[in-house]
Amino acid sequence: MIDYFERKLRFKDMEIWDIRLGKDIYIYRLFIVDENRASEIKDLNLPPNARVFEEDLRENLITVKVYSEKQVKSEHIELIDQFAKQLTDHVALAHCDIHLTFYTGKINDDIFEKIPLKHLLHFNQD
Repeated sequence: MIDYFERKLRFKDMEIWDIRLGKDIYIYRLFIVDENRASEIKDLNLPPNARVFEEDLRENLITVKVYSEKQVKSEHIELIDQFAKQLTDHVALAHCDIHLTFYTGKINDDIFEKIPLKHLLHFNQD
C-alpha cells in the first residue's frame, strides 16, 4: 500500500510525483510523460523473440520513469505500476501504452534541471 504521495509539478504533458511505501520508507520519484506519439515496438522492451504486430500498438505512448535511492523492492513494482495507471486513467488507457522504467540513484531536486525545455513551454498548474 502507498503510504504517502504528493504531486511535485504538473505540466501540460508531464507530471512529477513523489510516493512513499513501506515501513522501511522507500521513496520513489515518478516522471510521467505523455510522449504525444504512437507506440513503437522498440518502446515496449520486449524479449527478442516476442511477437508483436503493428496493429496491436496503441495510439499514444506514456512513459513513467521511476527513480529511487534504493533498489526497487519487487513487491513495490506492481503498486507503482497501478498508481501510475490510476494517474493516467483520464487519458483513456484503452488508447495508450504505459511503459515503466526503474532507475536507482540519488534523488534530489537537481533532476528538475534535466526536464526538456519542450515540457516547460506549456507550464500548467491547474
